[in-house]
Amino acid sequence: MPSVSHSEVDNYLLCRRKHYYGYGLSLERVSKSASLATGTAGHRVLEAFYRHLLELASAAAGQLERFDLGLKRAEEEYDAIIAEGYEEPSNRAQLHDVLFNQDWGYFANEFLVTNGWTILAVEQEFSLMYDEETESTYPFVVDMVVKDPEGVYVVIDHKFVYDFYTPAQTDLQPQIPKYIGALRALDYEIGYGAYNMLRTRKLKEPAPDSMNYFMILKPNAERVLNTFMEQIGVAAEIQALKELSLEEQASRAYRTANKMV
Repeated sequence: MPSVSHSEVDNYLLCRRKHYYGYGLSLERVSKSASLATGTAGHRVLEAFYRHLLELASAAAGQLERFDLGLKRAEEEYDAIIAEGYEEPSNRAQLHDVLFNQDWGYFANEFLVTNGWTILAVEQEFSLMYDEETESTYPFVVDMVVKDPEGVYVVIDHKFVYDFYTPAQTDLQPQIPKYIGALRALDYEIGYGAYNMLRTRKLKEPAPDSMNYFMILKPNAERVLNTFMEQIGVAAEIQALKELSLEEQASRAYRTANKMV
């Protein structure tokens, strides 16, 4: 069954040669960058926290009552990550502080559970079949689905970033509109989305507002539809490429003049 994820589409659009190495030859990174390692570790801690609350209670009040138990689980996950060899970067804010600092850290200023939002799903896998004839699917994993205090369903994506996204940058980011469109196509009544941003930049005087930002996004129906149609179009291009021999794929895997790749 053909399937192309959001990550693969992003990878392909960023650099076809990079996509060929990762998805054509199935090569893996020799090492992770500090920012990628921090983001991966941070996601694991947030997943442990919210998943534990969801396992303990299904209602907002019950999840809030068990906040400290979730925090304990998050601390255990961080300790496990350190035991596995994760090293705090010297050129960024310490991940432990980003998460656990008692003044400006994430959990000391956690926005969702402490404000009556209900955690409904954590790191949930979904798959949308968008072409029955070819059985083409769009597989995706969302960090969280929650219900806000007004009863509206919201898709959340955690981001560990050096600087917060600007409104102009979010206009270019396809992830939330794409998830909203796919979930609605699966009959989930998603009202809007949000980026839950944790800043990793080392600041002289960090404060809650300068280190944590919950950015709500309410793309209109046209934006949601156009973004998802772009996913389908690029996915079809990738699938056509995969039907070629590896030699032919390599000849079409053009390099990009981008020092970040």
